[in-house]
Amino acid sequence: MVQGRLRRWFAACLATPALAFVGAGCGGDDDGDDGGGGGEGGTQQVELLLSFPESVIWSSLLVAREEGYFEEEGLEIDTQETEGSGFVTQQIISGNADYGWAAADSDVIAYANDDRLRVVMCHQEQNIFRIVTAADSDIQSVDDLAGQTLGFTEKGGGEEPLVKSALGDAGITDEVNQLPIGAAGPQSQTAIEDGTVDAYASSYPDVASLTAAGLEFRDITPEKFNGTPGDCLVTREDVLQDPDKREIVEGIARAWARGSRFTIENTEETLEIGCEAVPEECKDMEAARILVEDTAKLLQPIDEGAPLGSLYTEGWQTTADVLADTGAIEEAVEVTDLVDSPEAQEIEEEVLAPASEQG
Repeated sequence: MVQGRLRRWFAACLATPALAFVGAGCGGDDDGDDGGGGGEGGTQQVELLLSFPESVIWSSLLVAREEGYFEEEGLEIDTQETEGSGFVTQQIISGNADYGWAAADSDVIAYANDDRLRVVMCHQEQNIFRIVTAADSDIQSVDDLAGQTLGFTEKGGGEEPLVKSALGDAGITDEVNQLPIGAAGPQSQTAIEDGTVDAYASSYPDVASLTAAGLEFRDITPEKFNGTPGDCLVTREDVLQDPDKREIVEGIARAWARGSRFTIENTEETLEIGCEAVPEECKDMEAARILVEDTAKLLQPIDEGAPLGSLYTEGWQTTADVLADTGAIEEAVEVTDLVDSPEAQEIEEEVLAPASEQG
């Protein structure tokens, strides 16, 4: 199932492994180059770290590869699956890699420790975690969870900061019984159906899977989280200041944004491309279809008219504030240099905006 393969994405969003630099497979080449090399047909081979395995969730990547968008940029993308977002950011910071996709909260945590980190675009522009209740429930908002039981996946799951922050904002942290019931599957479905839990917090793929299984939900996630992003393209300040490496970043961003537009406009074709690339995720076609459709919605910017992949500073600051409020980082971080650097602004204006129109 999709959920089984991606569990480490959501569980590892906040992880920063102490031994992240030990072992091969995700770092740069031994000779210290930028991970590029000669590819077929004059393309340049580029290593791109992913925070979780290739999936229909990475629709923009799969489409850009299938439709030849990377090739048009002169790039042959070699994706490297890693141990999670914390691993990706440590590899970038250490200089073992120059380009990777990592969850926004891990990006903020890494930036709090090394301010050379830079984000240039995002895949999911909107919140990937949910607090939901049954569609026919009397619960209309998080405030109504007082005295109720909230199910979640597991301790340390990616939804944990959202849950802590939402309950804290409502002033009901001590009034809600929190119960781990696992990711989408028979156990969590039964717990929701038989009333063991009154609401459920998890990632959107879990909600998509349970929806495909016949459950109907009401989303009660507080609005303040709408603009908190998912996985985003991370690099370093020195990479963006190197003309050759900057060109690679722009090529990745341009192809990715075109893939995002294709996904939004052609969900059925995107589903076909995804199922061809990762057939194991399409054994349940209804679940895969809902997942692609939900992903397409999350690729769209919060600000109407903003380019695909653009960085919503307010959502990033919310992410940083939530991490500080819940103890994931020691103190609040100002995210301007992380996501609104001059280089990121130029990439949005000169690369993402035209690519969003080009498709």
